[in-house]
Amino acid sequence: MSAAPRVLACGHVTLDRAGEVQVPGGSAWYAGHTWRGLGARVRVLTAAGPELPAAALAGLEAVVLPAPRTTAFENRYGPGGVRAQRVEAAAPPLDPGALPGGWRDADVLHLAPVLGEIDVPAFTAAVRARVVGLGVQGLVRAVLPGGEVAQPRWEPAPGALAGVDAVFVGEDDLRGQGDLVARLARAVPIVVLTRGARGCEVIARGRARRVGVSPAREVDPTGAGDAFAAGFLFGLARGDAPVDAARLGAAAGAIAVEARGGGALHRMGEAHARAAAVPVLDGA
Repeated sequence: MSAAPRVLACGHVTLDRAGEVQVPGGSAWYAGHTWRGLGARVRVLTAAGPELPAAALAGLEAVVLPAPRTTAFENRYGPGGVRAQRVEAAAPPLDPGALPGGWRDADVLHLAPVLGEIDVPAFTAAVRARVVGLGVQGLVRAVLPGGEVAQPRWEPAPGALAGVDAVFVGEDDLRGQGDLVARLARAVPIVVLTRGARGCEVIARGRARRVGVSPAREVDPTGAGDAFAAGFLFGLARGDAPVDAARLGAAAGAIAVEARGGGALHRMGEAHARAAAVPVLDGA
């Protein structure tokens, strides 16, 4: 693909709290700014309350459905980067019927839920896209009465993922999910399991490949997986093989962690050059 891909990213933009500070976040937010930095023409469908800073979506073409509150998380990181989350507020689910008519045709549909706000079959039916990617993290989460985030076993309905080309799963998403990776690999052509500093595993049509990382000076790991997914889908949309798409994803994820609260996303154009140095760990 020579022209910049046309991307529709769907999911809640959030406010993420670390201590007393709140910053914009959410899979669609990190992915949207990553897509923009990589050179895509990106649109975002989200929902938010009046407290979301107007600058959060600067540079992105966005439809923001009004909500009483913006989805808000408190993030805490323990030893080894293990994240614990608490939900402070949640916006309502997204309705694909709210998409403008001109938004229903895209090169890439990037479904990026954070808290179950995406009905996957409804969106894949509503949008004509050459490539459809799905982040699993927002579908394995549930909120306990005190706001803590739990991960009950997720069982997608038969056929629910039929329109999806690639799914993204982080190691943290696997808690309580049993053989989720194997189940996804039977349902979707490409499954990517990200393992933080240990790279990722790409399972494409039954074959698994391991891809390394782009060296980074980590400041804040939040959003790394979302940036990875956007980079991977960018590569896939331009015709890269899955393993090469993962190299671009790894470079994008590395840039995302090099500043706090998305502060490095404006440098995302560097990922194209950095991807060339990302190793494939299991040979050709």
